[in-house]
Amino acid sequence: MKLGIHVSVAGSIDQSIDRAVELGCNTFQIFISNPRGWKPTIIDDKTVKLFRKKYITARIESAVSHSIYLINLASPKDYFRELSIESLISGLITSEKLGLSGLVTHIGSHQGDGLKIGLERVIEALNQVLSGATCCLPLLLENTAGAGNLIGKNFTEIGEIMYGVKSSRLGLCLDTAHAFEYGYEIHTARGLEKLIQEIDKNIGLNKLKVIHLNDSMTELGSNKDRHEEFGDGCIGKENLIRIINHPKLKNLPFIMETPKLKAGEKGREFIEEIKSYSK
Repeated sequence: MKLGIHVSVAGSIDQSIDRAVELGCNTFQIFISNPRGWKPTIIDDKTVKLFRKKYITARIESAVSHSIYLINLASPKDYFRELSIESLISGLITSEKLGLSGLVTHIGSHQGDGLKIGLERVIEALNQVLSGATCCLPLLLENTAGAGNLIGKNFTEIGEIMYGVKSSRLGLCLDTAHAFEYGYEIHTARGLEKLIQEIDKNIGLNKLKVIHLNDSMTELGSNKDRHEEFGDGCIGKENLIRIINHPKLKNLPFIMETPKLKAGEKGREFIEEIKSYSK
């Protein structure tokens, strides 16, 4: 099983690998710059080499970065879309330098201008991102919980974006909490099958590259983005175990974004316990 968490890059970005190894992770996720600011972090060549060396030595199977929180590819404000485009281009280039497997991003909000206009803006912006970042790294679109005017709450919307862009470099990051909070009944076997079928129909399961394995603090269909610890939320332990063992999902990287136990022996035990549920 490929299991990990979102780890801190405090001190130096290469220390994220040390933290992942300490916990027994074989995959992980990081921010490569301040998630609440536009200014990209410049990573010098020496640190890049150290990161890549540690990455190989640790035998990490895959790892991804996550874009900043400010990204809005559907914004009605031109300068905001331009900043979002520049941030994603920078993120893709840096992530590839580090040897990562992809860059996860939220899509954004049309802010009341309507879904059709919002989708058009997103498609245009993504074309600029992918043409501006002349690398091979995939950009992974993450589904949302569906609050307000956010785009990407269901896989029909994300499928429309991918169809409009038509690039092999676009992929999907499935967040289990967001799917549940939107209204997908992934806490049942039937609901999980329906979700997988919808992804396959509108996007293609081959485009699903990573899963954010989060429980939900809020109820089904709440549209509130509130992650909870594995098994302590409204999705529930047994239902999350069903997800990690589904034959069409089990070989994907699973990354938890909310573990309370981020270091030390108890953290490792937490990771090992979840790995033990894998069949």
